[in-house]
Amino acid sequence: MNGTHWHITTEKQRKNLIAELLEQDIGEHGFLVKIETGKRTSVQNDSMHLYFRLLAETLCEAGLDIRRTLKQDFDIPWTEKSVKELIWLPVMTALTGKTSTTKLDRKEVGEIFDVINRHLAETHAVMCSFPNKFGD
Repeated sequence: MNGTHWHITTEKQRKNLIAELLEQDIGEHGFLVKIETGKRTSVQNDSMHLYFRLLAETLCEAGLDIRRTLKQDFDIPWTEKSVKELIWLPVMTALTGKTSTTKLDRKEVGEIFDVINRHLAETHAVMCSFPNKFGD
């Protein structure tokens, strides 16, 4: 496929792209415009793992072990890894169809957090903020 690719990072670039699109002749077969957002950033990845750890601590402090939250068989405390595997990944897969956090884009990270945070607040009165920056 022939064509031009644009990497838009500023408002001016976005306006230039729009002007370019308006000048294009649609022609007999039209043309294809594809918009992709960037993958999640390394800061988002660090923040996700910090969130997993903070949520594990918050759930444990609230007296909500894995058994009380998800499974009825064992009294198991939350860990960063269990939050990722038992909460984050199932919600991520249900929302995005993706099976790896490395495939998430920036917007999806926030959407997954919102679903988890809302659910835990409604069902267990537990909330844990998503870190803005690793170490916050």
